[in-house]
Amino acid sequence: MFDDKSNNYTLVKSVVDNNGKYTAIYYAQGVAAGTHMLRFHRTVIGAYSVELSASEYYNVGAVDVSSCNALSSASKTVTAGSIAPTTGDLLWQWVSNGAAGNGVPTSVTSFTAGSQSGITWQLNGTDLYDGDAVQAGVFSGSGSINPTVTSGTSVGFDSCAVALKAATAGNAPSASFRIVHMLHQQHPKSAANPFPVQFPTSGNLIINSYIGGGDSITTMSSTPSNTWSTTGTFVGSETITAGSQIMYAANATSANNMTISVTRSSNVEDGTLMLYDIVGAAASPFDRDSGGQTANQTSEVTSFTTCSGCLTPSSPNELIIANQGQNFCTATASPSPSGSLFDAATDTGNSIDGPQMVDQNNGWLHYYDPNTNPVTVTWTNICDSPEYEWAGRVAAFKSGGSISQQPAPPTQLKAVVN
Repeated sequence: MFDDKSNNYTLVKSVVDNNGKYTAIYYAQGVAAGTHMLRFHRTVIGAYSVELSASEYYNVGAVDVSSCNALSSASKTVTAGSIAPTTGDLLWQWVSNGAAGNGVPTSVTSFTAGSQSGITWQLNGTDLYDGDAVQAGVFSGSGSINPTVTSGTSVGFDSCAVALKAATAGNAPSASFRIVHMLHQQHPKSAANPFPVQFPTSGNLIINSYIGGGDSITTMSSTPSNTWSTTGTFVGSETITAGSQIMYAANATSANNMTISVTRSSNVEDGTLMLYDIVGAAASPFDRDSGGQTANQTSEVTSFTTCSGCLTPSSPNELIIANQGQNFCTATASPSPSGSLFDAATDTGNSIDGPQMVDQNNGWLHYYDPNTNPVTVTWTNICDSPEYEWAGRVAAFKSGGSISQQPAPPTQLKAVVN
């Protein structure tokens, strides 16, 4: 089941395939403002790998119809089963790799949104390494539809879809400068180098906040083509098994089928790419970088500061992106800056000292800074030893002010938990 501090989640539909893999959709209505953390409860802690994707909408009401389709045989065509939605329903389809498991999934080369009458599908999120995807759209037709996604690789998939009724509920986003999609992307040491990523985007700024075991990113490229820059020199090394880097595409050309290629100096260590798709950024959005920080925390602490006034934004209302990678312990929150949103996923089924495939037990945050005071970044950790050697950094990006930007239909946050 799922819950958070303010909302309860209801099971819509589920299915168990012939490998024993459970696939399901949950939803919550009347979500409290400020909700940003979901809690997933396992029936058996640590027993299974998990893939998750979450989307947020307004003007959506109760469940109309739903369907799930369990793994049968390998195919590139992934269907959820026939449903008969009402005209105007929001359709949301989840596709999960039935062959994934034990941290070594069967990866795929691509996902393509469905092309069906009565609906214009858009990808919400994709993870090629784990082999999962979400697509959504508003149904304008009548009669039945079998929601369908196409994979570039023939795999045994499981899929569920739900149709949600239109309603007057919630509020449209009011901030013109904001994150609309996120992808938590594993970049394992065993993975290909260059590493392929598919990231549906709609904004004009894309940021990659990277933490690795010491391997740096040497180049990034994308289709559509963009110029990828670094906010500052990579800090850390394989010697301290921690490294921090932030890269970005300014004035970006976005696409729902965007692909990104990430090349590292080597692939001998695990890493995590935290990708942000941002609307309303300035055409030249990068303001400044903290220069990167490294140290050796030799005593066990649960409040852990990696940046003490290390960056001062040049103007109000900038977006602050921060990360940190540590040898031991698990980051669980970001109390400073006050009001920042902790972006990393955590899992009670993992070792405290990792590294695990859940964002490597490290820390990421973003913060919409209303002023120009020096920024201090502090993390809350669960520990059973000192953090020891660590690396981190902070970067600031500028708003485009009254820039006109078409927001993405869905607002999507993705976390993959293994």
